[in-house]
Amino acid sequence: MSERMGRLYDELRIKLHGMDRRLGALKSNGAATFDQSQEVLESQLDRVEQRIYDNRVTVEAANVRVKTWLAEKKAGSGSGVDLWTERHKPHLLEVRAHDAEEYAIAVFELAAAAADEATLAVLQALLARNDADAAALPDAEARSP
Repeated sequence: MSERMGRLYDELRIKLHGMDRRLGALKSNGAATFDQSQEVLESQLDRVEQRIYDNRVTVEAANVRVKTWLAEKKAGSGSGVDLWTERHKPHLLEVRAHDAEEYAIAVFELAAAAADEATLAVLQALLARNDADAAALPDAEARSP
């Protein structure tokens, strides 16, 4: 594994672990008062939105690299002969390895971005649920004898 792929692998693993911890904390935060949990959720939402905004160029570039790699792979498989295995030419094998690593890096970047998007969606859902629950409280209290 190249050094760059190793770094991205570690970053993704850390990001997923952090996401798991944050989601666990959000789930257990239900015992907190509405005002406290609302502030925590909004703060986390702001941080995730900023991270997504900061990474938009990287994500766009990763999408282009993935599409390019898949198109080249499809075009190569249509010929029936893998060019890099033809007579095991070392330079073609090196090109293949480089291209495969670039594809893997792009997919790692997209996976990290998807984890941020999933976190954003959960935070938005929790905030919407808090708003709905808070709006329902006065109605329920007014109907009580």
